[in-house]
Amino acid sequence: GERYREALRQWFNRTVLENELKWPDWESRRRQALEALDILEGLNIGGVRGHNLVWPGLPYLPGDIRNLLGSPEALRNRVANRVSEGAEAVRGRVVEWDVVNEAVVNRDLQRVLGDAEVARWFRLARAADAEAKLYINDYSILESGGEDLPQQNAYFELIRALLRQGAPVDGLGLQAHFQQQLTSASRLLAILDRYAQL
Repeated sequence: GERYREALRQWFNRTVLENELKWPDWESRRRQALEALDILEGLNIGGVRGHNLVWPGLPYLPGDIRNLLGSPEALRNRVANRVSEGAEAVRGRVVEWDVVNEAVVNRDLQRVLGDAEVARWFRLARAADAEAKLYINDYSILESGGEDLPQQNAYFELIRALLRQGAPVDGLGLQAHFQQQLTSASRLLAILDRYAQL
């Protein structure tokens, strides 16, 4: 363990917990998440990225959410409480949050609550922790040879819509789960230049 911690101290200035801050894990293993944050703070690495407050697809939500899909107001309140409580509980310990993860494809919450609800999640996160940087995060933007134009366009438009609604989006997460079809350097730069406009 010490060798691993030394590598973290030497090579990294930001860490992320794989699952412990995700909604279902947070509700079932909060103590483990807080203990992990204690360890990371002790390493003095520079900050923890929170991943994530809302992953709006049913497979990534607590089990009781399915029962709330027919009750929009109860669902809205349950999600709002998650965002506010999740960000507030680790205020000052998590310096960045992926407020919403993979919202282009995972739309179960938006189908019930509407697309404008995503902007509300950002405002709730900002109210709960005014210092943390707030991100949106998605996949298949840089990978797949840079050729997943439907995903790229949908993500771009989602971000643009959030900004038009006054959502406090501080940064964009562009996952890079590269498989076999690598993206050329020139295509990567073109994609990054496009998103830099936002």
